[in-house]
Amino acid sequence: MRVTPTPEQQRILDLGPTSIRVRAGAGTGKTTTVAMVIANLVEAHGFEPERLLGLTFTNKAAAELAERVTEMLPDAVDPSRQVEVHTYHGFAAQVLGEFGVLAGVDARAGVITPTFGRQLIRDVFFASSRAHLDMTYAGTLDRIRKLNDQLGDHLLRPSDVVAASEVHVGTDPWDARAEMASVLESYGEAKRELRVVDYADLVTLSVEILGEYPALAETVRDRYRVLVLDEYQDTNPAQRVLISKIFGDGFPVIAVGDEDQTIYEWRGASAENFEDFASHFPTASGTPAHDESLTLNRRSGQGILDVANVVRRMANPGAEELAPAYDMESEITTFWAPDALAEAEWIARRFETLHDDGVEWRDMAVLFRKNRDFPIVVDALARHDIPIEVANIGGLLSVPEISLLRAWLTILQSPGDSAAVAQILFGSRYRLGMADAAILTRWLRQNAPEDEDSEEPQAVSLIEAIERLAEVEGLDEEALRRLGHFIDVYTTVLVESQGLSLAETCRLVLDRTRAWQDIESLPPNARLTARLNVYRFLDLAD
Repeated sequence: MRVTPTPEQQRILDLGPTSIRVRAGAGTGKTTTVAMVIANLVEAHGFEPERLLGLTFTNKAAAELAERVTEMLPDAVDPSRQVEVHTYHGFAAQVLGEFGVLAGVDARAGVITPTFGRQLIRDVFFASSRAHLDMTYAGTLDRIRKLNDQLGDHLLRPSDVVAASEVHVGTDPWDARAEMASVLESYGEAKRELRVVDYADLVTLSVEILGEYPALAETVRDRYRVLVLDEYQDTNPAQRVLISKIFGDGFPVIAVGDEDQTIYEWRGASAENFEDFASHFPTASGTPAHDESLTLNRRSGQGILDVANVVRRMANPGAEELAPAYDMESEITTFWAPDALAEAEWIARRFETLHDDGVEWRDMAVLFRKNRDFPIVVDALARHDIPIEVANIGGLLSVPEISLLRAWLTILQSPGDSAAVAQILFGSRYRLGMADAAILTRWLRQNAPEDEDSEEPQAVSLIEAIERLAEVEGLDEEALRRLGHFIDVYTTVLVESQGLSLAETCRLVLDRTRAWQDIESLPPNARLTARLNVYRFLDLAD
């Protein structure tokens, strides 16, 4: 596919194989430019496709970049000769898989997901008592996992925290930090026993290997002629060190990014990586990397860009202004609502007006700053019979069909979670009444077992009460039938879900609870909304 470069893109292509930092504003075609640069290196400079390396941030972005590059390569290039494209973590995994034995890592070591890692941290956390950590607060595990990620982002080890805490023994919060680091040391031992690594290990161990065996960096570097980095603003310090160990000292590195779009700072991304790129990756002659910009926005008209430029200047006074690449209409409308309900209602009415004017539902979107704002707007759109697909996982969990599916997943993992059980029972499938709930609650209080070590009675879960319905007095036949049906479905799903993946378990729950039939019975737009959101959740589960 032949794409005519803009004057800005052409300046970048004319620089050829050298170190370049490209500041690419929002909507200016970052991925297209990256693909164009790679294709130009093959066509105009005679580089073999397999000697070019592209790195980007997510699997989806890597797949898109690989597809774009394939489309732009000259027809004369053999389709079997592919440019190598990885995520940053994927490239680190490749280095570790090849040389990990030097760090005591099995070449067949698997990479665990953050969820599996949290479960492993939980296991070692509860293996012994902790004097300075609250073992009853679930957030403690998240703090420990976050510390693990932060240490990996900065190429540090739990032992570094332990050493630092020894200087501050007896002071808060260092005592707690030392215990968190101790948990992470046990977590590291558990990973070695299982022959697994987490995402933080991929970069940390690779850097350690290359630091101890510098010749290996040259071995990797010699495989490539040019490195192209996409979304470079979202890299963390550890990833930058890994890349510079291999591709520093004048190797041609072309990085495309935008410091205004650094969205992963909460996950360790450092704006300094992009800002200091010119000194981190100098040209072959030792001069700082070239600095180029993309400013032609392909998504918005002048009106929207005028507002965007004002906002950008607030955070970055020196930012270059974005300009529209094409002559297109744009409109900015503001509405100051007295409360969130009025705002949601205005959004719904505005969408209806746009739809009546010929705009397709799929061409409209609502952007939120916080997940907690989703339900009000989603409810308002549903009342106006507007089909909705919630893309964000936080907002998706507030959608009724997904919230109910999550409740089923919760009780499969934690049967004692009575709140999740109650959510299911009060739903449209079982329609348990408040009077029935009061009878069950009274039975729970009366049958709570005594604990010799506590003056308070110990809780009995709602699941246990339903499993012992014969002992519960006062429930009518209809309530007994519904509760009996629930426990039958729960038992069936519990047995059949053993050994299944998360996505398979979700599909099993949807089938056994007849959720698909409930969705099919909805009105057309509500049915479309439910389908879109369930499919989205299943994609995320996969």
